[in-house]
Amino acid sequence: MVKLDTDVAILGSGFGGSILALVLESIGLDPVVLDRAEHPRFAIGESSSPTGNIILRALAERYDLSRLKPLAAHGPWRETYPDVTGGRKRGFSYFHHEQGKPFSPDPDHANELLVAASSDPYHSDTQWLRADVDAFLADEVRAAGIPLWENTAVTEVNSGDRWTVRSRHEGRTVECSADFLVDATGGGQLLPSLGFAESESSLETRSRALYGHFRELPRWRNWIADHGGRTEDHPYPCDEAALHHVLDEGWLWELRFDDDRVSAGLVLDAEAHPVPSDLSPEEEWRSHLQDYPTLADRFANADLVDPPGTIVRTGLLQRLVDRAAGPGWALLPFTAGFVDPLHSTGIAHTLSGVERLARLFERYGAAPPESDLRTYSEGVRQELRFVDGLVRLCYDALPSFHAWTTSTMLYFAAATTYERRRTDADGVPDEPPPFLCADEDGLWDALRQARRALPNDDPASLDTYEATVEEAVRPFNEVGLFDPPVPNMYPHTAAPVEA
Repeated sequence: MVKLDTDVAILGSGFGGSILALVLESIGLDPVVLDRAEHPRFAIGESSSPTGNIILRALAERYDLSRLKPLAAHGPWRETYPDVTGGRKRGFSYFHHEQGKPFSPDPDHANELLVAASSDPYHSDTQWLRADVDAFLADEVRAAGIPLWENTAVTEVNSGDRWTVRSRHEGRTVECSADFLVDATGGGQLLPSLGFAESESSLETRSRALYGHFRELPRWRNWIADHGGRTEDHPYPCDEAALHHVLDEGWLWELRFDDDRVSAGLVLDAEAHPVPSDLSPEEEWRSHLQDYPTLADRFANADLVDPPGTIVRTGLLQRLVDRAAGPGWALLPFTAGFVDPLHSTGIAHTLSGVERLARLFERYGAAPPESDLRTYSEGVRQELRFVDGLVRLCYDALPSFHAWTTSTMLYFAAATTYERRRTDADGVPDEPPPFLCADEDGLWDALRQARRALPNDDPASLDTYEATVEEAVRPFNEVGLFDPPVPNMYPHTAAPVEA
């Protein structure tokens, strides 16, 4: 038996667990990281955002983690770590496809929406090839002298005066004693030991996904230009983005990395489109794309690449725990719950949780008070519910693209408000604000007003809906939402550039 004694045991060495371990080491605590698998490995959740990069930069600066800072912008990343694969993300791109019809660019951009999220290519946001990024961060953990036990499966977790975590590694028992436990697995390894389980029933969004990585997928910008689209109006190349193909029954993402690998995934309403029993994931993927001729043509000659080398099909994506922290333990946000990849919130929300737990450890060592942990728990759950409301609003707007674009403005109002409050506080506020300003009564009220005003089949109700949402987000609209210089083209929503 191997015995370990530590201040904080972290389960999971993905980017959240690894960054938290580096933070703890920097403030004088002794973390240990246990992981059931090893790096490099495939992981989904690959699109960062201005919110995520602001937090990552703040963590790097506050805790003297200078090697992490280049990951917060595409230009410095490429210069510093060219072997860690990422991609440039200038913003959020949306294109509406009608079932059974080829895509046809509208001269007034009525079936397009581009929202800039960075001010220039060098300082742009990033797509993360998670196999590379997570492996890089795990190497940073090892280089810092922090014990990282890979291929170590937890078998038992017991509480008492201290935590005891038993696991198996290469046929041996590893027993770790710790004052505090953090579950950063995303899968909730601690939940049974803590006496409760996750539940998806309290979230309104009901979606599932099929996804894979591809090569030889033509750039969408080139297709648009070749078919008469006015790409000169686009505020950035539309592929350098979280690219959304909006469909009648859901949407399809494309995230392009610097090596021209593309992460692509189809997200469907799980209730209207349950998992078919008679189709493999690959067959179902092709079946849905056949309903949209332009997408089917683009993917016809694209090759699936390893990892994962196949189409992965999920069940219901939504989950939410009853508690995200308690005496001597905490879950990172992705372990506490998940809504949907629509607004690229995963990386940023995890980093937000790391930042808030880091402040507690900084202040109290390995014994944060139960009251502070309760506040953290309630905050994480509130944030997940807020994201749920923002996402559900968009799904309820389908198949109307006009209603969809109007609905996305709630997210952009919340995100840009958060980003500007961070930059107004020089990026390092005394207390990190709730993710996406999820404690703002005005944003919740705007969301409720939008839900009540969702349009019906009457075309006049679309204009009423847009007017209602525009007025509701007015107190949070500092970036010209609803007033673009070119219809549906937003070039100036990015927060000020940080050096």
